[in-house]
Amino acid sequence: MTEHQWLDLSHAFEEGMPIPDWPGEQQHHFELVSYRVRVNSGLQQVLRMNLHCGTHVDAPNHYADGRAGIDGVDYRSLMGECVVIDVEKEALGVVTAEDLRPHERLLRSVPMAILSTGWERMWRTPEYGSRYPFLAEDAGKLLLDAGIKVVGLDTPGPDAPIRSPFRKGDPLHQMLLGRDVLIIENLTNLRPLVGKRVYLQAVPINIRGATGSPARVLARLLE
Repeated sequence: MTEHQWLDLSHAFEEGMPIPDWPGEQQHHFELVSYRVRVNSGLQQVLRMNLHCGTHVDAPNHYADGRAGIDGVDYRSLMGECVVIDVEKEALGVVTAEDLRPHERLLRSVPMAILSTGWERMWRTPEYGSRYPFLAEDAGKLLLDAGIKVVGLDTPGPDAPIRSPFRKGDPLHQMLLGRDVLIIENLTNLRPLVGKRVYLQAVPINIRGATGSPARVLARLLE
């Protein structure tokens, strides 16, 4: 990959893709229905999906009442310099402040950070939504102290999987979104970028009042 090439960090939205694993909740699988318009024979489509599946951006109002929805997020905050940090973990591994501390100086130099756990390799497997690595609270605090405004992950979220014994509420979502730090979830193609500084574009669809929105996330090397 050269400095001028763009790399797509987004998963394709398609039938059979992983959806949020929320026990007891109604499951909204991705569905794209096609039909012909009678008056002009054009092909039309209707889309049904959960806004928190696939590669997407969490808005502050997802967990912080009274905060901005995705339509109130300044899209410019999702465009700019970003570092991709290698924090590779196995299933249910915990990313701690100790994992991030060697990169703290680099984190303080940019407004956005992506944490590459390597879990993107499990996309579309049964374990993807139930055994992914997650962040310890001290890792979230270090990111906040470093001034990070956008956190990207190659997992379904920063908190432990709901079905795991490690889930104790939603401290990372609340910590980050409560301070208007945006979260990009379900990224892919990160491994070629670890340790690199990139220019990132992660602009979500403008959906009024939504708690999140799909995003096409693109990156190119700055170094």
